[in-house]
Amino acid sequence: MSDRKKIMLRTSWISVLGNAFLSLLKIVAGVISNSLAVLSDGLDSASDVVTSLIILITTPIISRPPNSRFAYGQERAEHVASTILSFTIFFMGGQMFITSIRKIISPEKAALPSTIAIWVTVVSIAGKLLLALYQFRQGKKVESSMLIANAVNMRNDVIISVSVLLGLVFTFVLRMPVLDSIVALLISLYIIYSAIGIFKDANIVLMDGISDTSIYEKIIKAVESVSGASNPHRIRSSQVGNLYNIVLDIETNGSIPLAEAHRIAQEVEESIKKSVENVYDIVVHVEPEGTTHCEEKYGVNKDNIGVR
Repeated sequence: MSDRKKIMLRTSWISVLGNAFLSLLKIVAGVISNSLAVLSDGLDSASDVVTSLIILITTPIISRPPNSRFAYGQERAEHVASTILSFTIFFMGGQMFITSIRKIISPEKAALPSTIAIWVTVVSIAGKLLLALYQFRQGKKVESSMLIANAVNMRNDVIISVSVLLGLVFTFVLRMPVLDSIVALLISLYIIYSAIGIFKDANIVLMDGISDTSIYEKIIKAVESVSGASNPHRIRSSQVGNLYNIVLDIETNGSIPLAEAHRIAQEVEESIKKSVENVYDIVVHVEPEGTTHCEEKYGVNKDNIGVR
C-alpha cells in the first residue's frame, strides 16, 4: 500500500503541474487570439487540475487501515472521488455547451482567431499525450480507477485539442469564424459524454457491483477443481478499492468431520486466489450435499451467470 500511495501521489503531482501549465497557456492564448475553442480547451485542462487535486486529497484516505467504523478500510473513497470527478467534468462541459450555443446564435459579427491559437494547440496536443500515457501506465500499474479515469479524461483532451486544431485550420482556410464556435460546441458534448461514462463506472463499485463479471466463471471453475467441493452457489463479489471481496456457498459430503470440511474450504480459498487476481478477502460457507434452499434473492451460480 505504501508503494501504491507513493506512485499515486507522484503521478497526481505531475498531472497537477502539467495541466496547470497547459491550462494557463491555452486560456491566455484563447483570450488573446479570440478563439472560443482554445479557451474551452483551456477550461477543460483546468478541470484536470481540479481532478488531480481531488486524487491528491483522496490518496491518503484510501491508505488508512481498517477500523471499527470501516471494517474493510476506506479504499472505496477512490470511487467516491471518481464520482465527484465526473460531476466536475460534466459541469465544465455544460458551461462550455451554453457558451458555445450563445456564441453561435449571437448576431454580433465574429472576428477570425489569430495564428497563435494554432501553435498553442500543437503544444497542448504533445503535452497532453505525454501526460495521458503516463497516467494510464501508472494507473494500470497500481490498478487505480482514479488514475485510469484521469488518464481517459486526458486522452479525451488530446482528441479535443486535435479537433480544435482542425477547426482552427478550417476557420482560417474558409474564413468562417463560426466554425470555431461549432468546434467548441462539439468539444462540450464529448466532455459531457466522458463525464457520464466515468460516473457509471464509479457507481458500479459503489453499488457493490463489479465491472468484470467473468470473475464468477473463474470462481466456479476454481471450486470445481477442488476434490470434495461441489455446487458453488450464492456467489457474491464486490470491490474494495482495486481488490475483490468474495463470499460464496459450497457443498461437501455431510458425513465428513468438521476438520475435513474446513480443510476443503481452505483449499477452495487457495484455488480462488490462484484464479482471481487481487483478492481482498474470501468467505466460504460449507453446507451438506443436497441441502434444500429457499429461493435465493441474491448471488450468482451456474444458471444465472451473465443475467442482468
